[in-house]
Amino acid sequence: MLIFPQYQERREYEQVSSEEKAMEPKEVAELLNVSVRSVIRLAERGEMVAFKVGGLWRFHRSDVDDYITRQKQKQQQSKRDEGEE
Repeated sequence: MLIFPQYQERREYEQVSSEEKAMEPKEVAELLNVSVRSVIRLAERGEMVAFKVGGLWRFHRSDVDDYITRQKQKQQQSKRDEGEE
């Protein structure tokens, strides 16, 4: 399993449910309403936790949800920072 260094520590302590189905990039793209290429770029840059099986990218829903949460937090922080100026 390919785990990016910035997420490795979290993964050592948090096990993904054995019943959680690995999602294909197309499924993640549909969920986020973006292109498949955008999803793969996020994985390649380590912005979204992903792993490869037989050379194909796969995602766990919980990791996609974590990405969404981080993006929302960034937007909220950005709005707060703009209000301080």
